[in-house]
Amino acid sequence: MAHREARTWLAAGMAGGLVALLAGCASLGAARVGIDRTDYTERLRQSEKEQLLTNIVALRHGDAPMFLGVTSVISQYTRESTGELHAAITPAIDSDAGAIGGAVMLRETPTVTYTPVTGDRFSRHLLAPLPPAAVLAMMEAGWASDLLFPLAVRSINGVGNISRAPLFEQKADEDFMEVVAALRRLQRSQGLAVRVRQKEETFSALARVRPALSAQEEADLQYLSERLGIQRGVGELRVVFATYPHDPGELAIATRSMFEILMELSQGVEMEGTPPSAEPYLVRIHSGTAAPVEAHVATQFRGRWYWIDGRDEGSKQMFLITQIMLSIADTGGGSGSPLVTIPAG
Repeated sequence: MAHREARTWLAAGMAGGLVALLAGCASLGAARVGIDRTDYTERLRQSEKEQLLTNIVALRHGDAPMFLGVTSVISQYTRESTGELHAAITPAIDSDAGAIGGAVMLRETPTVTYTPVTGDRFSRHLLAPLPPAAVLAMMEAGWASDLLFPLAVRSINGVGNISRAPLFEQKADEDFMEVVAALRRLQRSQGLAVRVRQKEETFSALARVRPALSAQEEADLQYLSERLGIQRGVGELRVVFATYPHDPGELAIATRSMFEILMELSQGVEMEGTPPSAEPYLVRIHSGTAAPVEAHVATQFRGRWYWIDGRDEGSKQMFLITQIMLSIADTGGGSGSPLVTIPAG
């Protein structure tokens, strides 16, 4: 009798265990949210870097850029569970009759939607000059002007930046980098503050000089005044988006398009059979037949590997700024932002 009661309790326990096993997956969707978000975020980030690098390399080889935007990611889970329980209530004392079994199967069916950047969106995204207000807003937020301007600006009050890309080739004015360095020192010390204002769909920018200046700030402002033709004592400078200013109270900035920026970056790609150049390119992209080690980002193109060295801080910074500007240049609205849908029920 005691054995019979024990086996009854055993069967009940086994049934309860099976129920708990199968019910334990009820919150599977909610549990996957954190894991999926991390996994998809990392893969999307890496994919965007690889796509950008591939397009830079393609431009160096004379191919047109092609971008595919990820507009949606839908990860659907299907859970199937089965269970069975066999227990003998009155078996022989020395019998092990009774069994419990079950199975849980999880199937993931992700669906990724890509949208090619073509037509009007291609024109806005790659061919139109960057919104100068966006460049200045980055400067206002603290981004270093000596990194932003060499990459994104074609000229400041007619003082031209160098362009090595054949389609946009232009010689730099010898003191362009000196102008940028002076702006950077004033930015760092807050002797010159840039303010971007938005009114409906239009932007305006002002540059204000701090009243009390150090000797270095005064020297930098005097240099900028003479080299750029800026009138001192006006308090605020109107920032206009043009090659040359119309009056001494304006600071004229001409920006590059993303296509021009990518073409400029492509000049730093090492080509097969060509020794590395000593030119101070904005970014250095190495190439070889073997997969790189310690690469910040790498891609394969026409059977060769191309990469940015993970120890090259200057190239990594320029590549990061390019990624940010590529996002800013995409004015296509929400269609350009990936929508990740993961059922959590």
